[in-house]
Amino acid sequence: MKRYRMVLWGTGAVGKPALNCILDRPEFELVGHYVRSPDKAGLDSGALVGRPPVGVTTTQDVESLLSLKPDVLAYFANGVARRADVAREVARFLEIGTNVVTTSISPIMAPAATGAELREVIEAACRRGGASIFSTGLEPGFATSHLALTCLTVAHRVDRVRLQEFSDYSTYPDERTLRRDLGFGMPMDAPSSGREDAIMREVWIGTLADTARALGLTIDSFRTAYRTAPASRDIDTAIGRIDKGTVSAMWFQLIGVVGGEDRLFLEHINWMDIADVPADWPAPPHYPNGTARVVAYRVSVEGSPSFECEFKVNFTTKTEPNGLALTALHALNAIPYVVAADPGIVYQADFIPYGVRAVSAAG
Repeated sequence: MKRYRMVLWGTGAVGKPALNCILDRPEFELVGHYVRSPDKAGLDSGALVGRPPVGVTTTQDVESLLSLKPDVLAYFANGVARRADVAREVARFLEIGTNVVTTSISPIMAPAATGAELREVIEAACRRGGASIFSTGLEPGFATSHLALTCLTVAHRVDRVRLQEFSDYSTYPDERTLRRDLGFGMPMDAPSSGREDAIMREVWIGTLADTARALGLTIDSFRTAYRTAPASRDIDTAIGRIDKGTVSAMWFQLIGVVGGEDRLFLEHINWMDIADVPADWPAPPHYPNGTARVVAYRVSVEGSPSFECEFKVNFTTKTEPNGLALTALHALNAIPYVVAADPGIVYQADFIPYGVRAVSAAG
């Protein structure tokens, strides 16, 4: 069995389940661990997830980690507001021949989403070091890329494709993303980057572009839609209090227009309290007992035949971070493929063997 010497970067919402997975798997050897918080530096990595000592001391010394010349850097720091910094940080490892898997640079998930500035930094580093990088997640990532494109392999005539996330964010412990970027807990009329067309396009345009490519379609233009609903009561969540009357639920869409028709949809229906989701919004998948799934994804294909595929994340307790573990695992499980790939960016659709091409016009 091949073993991969690994450096882990981060122990936040995704980094902690990633660390547990790395320590559990015999093919992974943790040799270094970067932490951003000074309070976490100098500790044994195992202590950060309540495990016995594992013999790796956390550090903020990047040079010491580079000197280890690891096979893989597993980078799981929050990169929503600092993608240029993340690109420079991972580039240092790529330049010395270390392959990278990450959930922190969503704009490099697909060619259509990768801006020139990020591409130039990362591709130049890959060329110098002969290394590869793969950026993924659960969404954007597996649920709306790999799962969706696999569903299209059983399609015939495709009129519309709708990719949906349904998620209870009340247990998601990332305040910066949820409050500042998405606007949860903010006044109903407060600005947030999540409302901006530019953010939706930056994060998800590649997802719809990959879907269009699998269908043999050309997207003429994109448009967005954004709706919110207020909290009907004060809500205690993992990011603190959500006050009554502030944003508790949201439904946003990035829509691909083909031939003057809305053909491709990327949608999020997210909430802090399921009771605040309006009845005329898309209904989330449910457990057999009738309660809503905490996290679920739906791929809906309209055409001939029409069908739906639902990916429902099971939680044995309300706070079990299964969704965050799945986010990390889609990156970690790709390591053998990424290491074997040609130097450069490995895109989401590179894993898909084939897609279905549209054989007739919509309608």
